Amino acid sequence: MKVIKPIFLNLILSSVVFGQRAEQPKPETYPKNVFQNPLEITNYLSGNFGELRANHFHAGLDIKTLQREGLKVKAVGDGYISRINVSPTGYGNAIYIDHPNGYTSVYAHLREFSPEIQAYIRKAQYAAETFKIEVNPKTNEFPIKLGDIIALSGNSGGSGGPHLHFEIRDTKSEEPINPFYFGFDLPDTRKPSILGLYAYPIYGDVNAKTSRVVVANGGTINVSGAVGFGVKTYDKQNGSENNNGTHQINIYVNDEPIYTFTANRFSFDEARAINATCDYSDIQRNNSWIYQGFVKEGNPIRVFSNLKNDGILEVKNGETYKVRIEAKDYAGNTTTQSFTVVGKEYIDSAKLPENNPIYWNKENHFKKDEIEVFFPKNSFYEDFDLAYKFSNNKYWLGDYYQPIHKSYTLAITPTPDIPTAQLDKAILVREYQKRGVWKKDYLTTELKNGKLVANPKDFGVFSIMIDNTKPTITPLNIKANSQFSQSNGVIKFTINDEHSGIKDYKAYIDGKWVLAEYDQKIKRLSINLNKEEISVGDHQLELNVKDEKNNTTTYTTTFKKIS
Repeated sequence: MKVIKPIFLNLILSSVVFGQRAEQPKPETYPKNVFQNPLEITNYLSGNFGELRANHFHAGLDIKTLQREGLKVKAVGDGYISRINVSPTGYGNAIYIDHPNGYTSVYAHLREFSPEIQAYIRKAQYAAETFKIEVNPKTNEFPIKLGDIIALSGNSGGSGGPHLHFEIRDTKSEEPINPFYFGFDLPDTRKPSILGLYAYPIYGDVNAKTSRVVVANGGTINVSGAVGFGVKTYDKQNGSENNNGTHQINIYVNDEPIYTFTANRFSFDEARAINATCDYSDIQRNNSWIYQGFVKEGNPIRVFSNLKNDGILEVKNGETYKVRIEAKDYAGNTTTQSFTVVGKEYIDSAKLPENNPIYWNKENHFKKDEIEVFFPKNSFYEDFDLAYKFSNNKYWLGDYYQPIHKSYTLAITPTPDIPTAQLDKAILVREYQKRGVWKKDYLTTELKNGKLVANPKDFGVFSIMIDNTKPTITPLNIKANSQFSQSNGVIKFTINDEHSGIKDYKAYIDGKWVLAEYDQKIKRLSINLNKEEISVGDHQLELNVKDEKNNTTTYTTTFKKIS
């Protein structure tokens, strides 16, 4: 966010500053009505494109499936399957279809694939002896016609309930595009809701405060220096009560546009910039989502247009400004609120000295005590002074309420009190506050050249711990000599690791590897004896679970398969 110095106040609002962002294609340039509905039911949404999510904008539509699994999922157009993914997290079971018109359709959180696809992926899983897998079939392996049944809807991966996650992407760039632009929009007569208006002092103050101020609809605020604006808003479509994202936000000053946000298209590399587009500190503290109507200099996402001075208003003493904020959905339904800004005299105050200056558009290095940090170029959205202290064997690095765009390298030299023989079990731990509660993240950690190295994406309080704790295996429906029939043929476990996290697991029946399906959100591991074609009779089961530090737990038992 490039702020004009106070000496240039006479240039405000007349000077248009556009970022280095490429102009987005207009909605009318995308083909409409070339794709069909992926489900056989009327679409109602639990989530829309661009909706605000933790560390990302939602990349598609979440289509409701009547609160159940097993609905037929159909290909929305001709093409071929270019990718099949199975994962205990994220998209879960997912299919990607490349279409001849240059777009890719994505279907995620599926319960299972069509029989032919299921057999193909199962063969790949057995060849690699892994549940989690991604394959890229050749163009001639799975040709698809419009309306072909490719899967059944489900709740796999990181899904919070049964639904179909559906996307349209540009095939070459893999950038997700708002499916509404392709004719998947729904009847919508409901206006977006505006829950609050806000003013952010960029420099100077608002109502004599240097922190965020709530603004009343129709009210007046007094501003010195420069100010940006924010709005809390959500939208609902017909037939659904879910609070979804708002398609477009416009900010006007004296009827001139200074900022437009449009949920249209972005890249996955840009999506984390939601933390600079919204009030990140408020998200972390209060689970509150406020669109900030000004663009920080290092924010790369291409969802902005009509920018004047990056959406920042620099006021003149004695001048009055009429501010209008619009929340608009794709159907054009619009809610508007407005207020007045009165300019006051700005008195420049002495700038505090910087101890550890960090620049958003440069590589940055920091080294002190036993800690060394490398931040790649464009890791941040603005320049700042890095806070640091060492206390009680913990390294307090930065402000955990400040967003970071890229992973950085953190290296800590172990203190002599940690035995050398234990260093392969050492992990870096990040502590931070979220919504008033202290939490811990256990970072994937490597020992390199005598240093413990990790790649966090957030600031926090870092320390070293030794992980000698084995994962836990809890059998849910099996014990010695349990019997399983054709109608009751699924063995279930809960597996968990408290520290470094589960790295791998393998299940064997009579010494042969068998597929065990894992749902990480409920920590559930399942072995389907019928799918594995386990014969009638007595069998030996062995389950090995390993964490990131190679601590391993083994569970063995006998069971009987009956007809």
